[in-house]
Amino acid sequence: MRILAFGAHPDDIEFQVGGILAKYANRGDEIYMAVATNGSIGSFRMSKDEISGVRRKEARKSADLLGAHLTWMGFEDEFLFDNEASRLKFIDTVRIARPDIILSHVPEGDYNPDHNAVGYLTFIARINASIKLIETDHPPTSKVPALFFYSTLAGADFIPEYYVDITETFEMKKKLFLCHESQQGDWCRDAFGVSYIEMLENESRLAATQAGTPGCSFAECLKLCKSWPAVAGAYKLLP
Repeated sequence: MRILAFGAHPDDIEFQVGGILAKYANRGDEIYMAVATNGSIGSFRMSKDEISGVRRKEARKSADLLGAHLTWMGFEDEFLFDNEASRLKFIDTVRIARPDIILSHVPEGDYNPDHNAVGYLTFIARINASIKLIETDHPPTSKVPALFFYSTLAGADFIPEYYVDITETFEMKKKLFLCHESQQGDWCRDAFGVSYIEMLENESRLAATQAGTPGCSFAECLKLCKSWPAVAGAYKLLP
């Protein structure tokens, strides 16, 4: 199976669905990680070019650890908008991956506008990637994939529909996330006064508590995009 995960910034994918992707990887599925922005404002100490270069290397390290393909889309951090250029880039990214399932941010309700923009652009690209008369560098897909939205930070305004037990892959999730070393202190503590890795652990434990599955210590949560065309039995594509 082929899986495509979109993230607005380097580390978004790992934080929200790193455990799920690790489960797919363990069973031999082909994984694509698409990072929309260049992470250029993610530091209080480096210049935009410096931190963007660092964060691209960190994203590559994480993708390599997982055995995933990395698509670095290169939009400016905090200035991602819905326009022709962004739509075409998202459509082409879907065409490159030819996924059976897409994981992405929600289109609205998140605290960060880039997150919302990625969710909406993913929603658009899901169908438009299959339309022949929309031309990009790669040929149209042959089907419309299932689309699942992953949780907002701290689960704000997000009501989960599906929980995936990641107890067995939680250590890999942490390793993937910790590839983004620049964000552990230089950003999250300075900007928000929080420990990013502690947040990751707490949110994964909370999702497991909500799931209520015996033996589940860590989980990630999703909800299905129910917009037409529906994909019958989409939940069966979850690991």
